[in-house]
Amino acid sequence: GGDGDVLLTKVLTSTSRNVYVEEWSLCSDELKLDNVPEGWRIEKRRLKGGLQDGIDEITACNGTVTVTIHPTKGMGIHSVSMGEVSLGWKSPVADKVHPYYVNLEDNNGLGWLYSFNGWMVRCGIEWSGHPGVDDGRLMSLHGKINHIPASEVKVIVTKTGTIKICGMVREVWFKGANFELWSEVVLEPSARTFRIRDTVTNHSPKDHEYTMLYHANYGKPILEQGAQLKGTFAYVQPFDDEAKKDLNRWQLYQAPGFVPPGGERLYCVTPSTDDKGRVHLLLHNKKADMGVSMVYDKKQLPYLSVWKNEDTEENGYVTGIEPGTGFPPNRTVERKAGRLPILKAKESRTFELSYTLHGTTEQIAEIAGGIDSINQKNPSTVLIKSVLPKKS
Repeated sequence: GGDGDVLLTKVLTSTSRNVYVEEWSLCSDELKLDNVPEGWRIEKRRLKGGLQDGIDEITACNGTVTVTIHPTKGMGIHSVSMGEVSLGWKSPVADKVHPYYVNLEDNNGLGWLYSFNGWMVRCGIEWSGHPGVDDGRLMSLHGKINHIPASEVKVIVTKTGTIKICGMVREVWFKGANFELWSEVVLEPSARTFRIRDTVTNHSPKDHEYTMLYHANYGKPILEQGAQLKGTFAYVQPFDDEAKKDLNRWQLYQAPGFVPPGGERLYCVTPSTDDKGRVHLLLHNKKADMGVSMVYDKKQLPYLSVWKNEDTEENGYVTGIEPGTGFPPNRTVERKAGRLPILKAKESRTFELSYTLHGTTEQIAEIAGGIDSINQKNPSTVLIKSVLPKKS
C-alpha cells in the first residue's frame, strides 16, 4: 500500500547520512498486530570471518516463507525457503563471498564465477552475458551489479504486517554509465508468494544501452532426474550443438552427472503470455509435490534463458531460469540481434517478478492447469527458431 500504511521504517544503511546498523531484529511479539503469524521476523546481521567477512545479511520471514538478502551483493537474494522447499543450490563455491575478494576481470573476464552461488543473482546493468571485448572494453561475465554494495538499505513494515526490504545500488563511473537500481522485495504475512520490484534509472545526460537478467538458480530438492519446466512458450533456440543434441527434452531434467564435467546446455526461449501479457513458468520435482512458479510481464523481460547445468553434485547441479531484457551472448552479439535496449537520459524502467513456492501436489496441479489452459488459447506449438546470428 501507500506510505500512509507504514507502521515502521528502519534505515539499516545510508551512505548519504552516514548511518549503519550492524545488528537489528524485530519479531511478531514486538509488533502486536492481529494478523501477523508466529514465526514472523526480520533480522539484520553482519557476517564475519573468511570470504564472507563484512557481508550484510537480512533475513525476513512472513510466517511461511523465509528470504535471505545480501545488500552487500547488489541486493541479491541468497536463499528462499518454505519448510522442505528451498530455492537455491549447492555451489562448489561454498562460502558467501564479499565483492572485495572478487576481481571481475580475472580469467579473461570470468571473475564472477569466483563468487557464484545463491538463488537470485542479478546480471547487468551496463552489460551482462558472456565475456568479450566490445569497442575496446572487456565486458566481464554478467556485469557489475551483483558486486556493488547498496548505498541505501531500509526495511518497511506496514500496518497489515507486510515486509518490504528496499535497497539502492549505484553503478556509475565518471564520464560513463550512471545507473541506479532501487530494489524492493515484498512479503505479505503468511503468503507463499513474494514479489521483486526493481526500478532502474539512467541518471546520465546521455541515452545508454542497458541489460537486466534475473539469474535465478535451482538445485535440490526441486531439481532432480524427472524434474520439469512448464510454461507459456512461443519458441526455443538451442544455444549450440551441445544443446541441440538434447532439444526434444529441453523441458525435462536428467540426473546429476548427465553432462561431462563442466558441460552444460543453454536454451534461448521466447515466451508467450496470457491475455494480460504475463509470462507464467513452473519448475517442479519429479513427483510434482514441490516446486516454484513465477509470473512477470513480457514487455518488461521479453526473453528467457534456460540454463541446464546437469553436472555432478560436487561440480554444481543446477538450473538457471533467467528472464531478461536479452539473451546471455556478449553485448556485441545482442546489439546485432536487436536485443540490446536503450534507456533514455533520466528515464526509468521497472521490472516486477512474482514467485510462489509450492509444497503439495494440489498446489502444483493448480498452476500446471493454469499454464495448460493459457497454452490451449495459444495453440502454436513451440517452434525451433534461429536466435543467434549465423557464424560468419
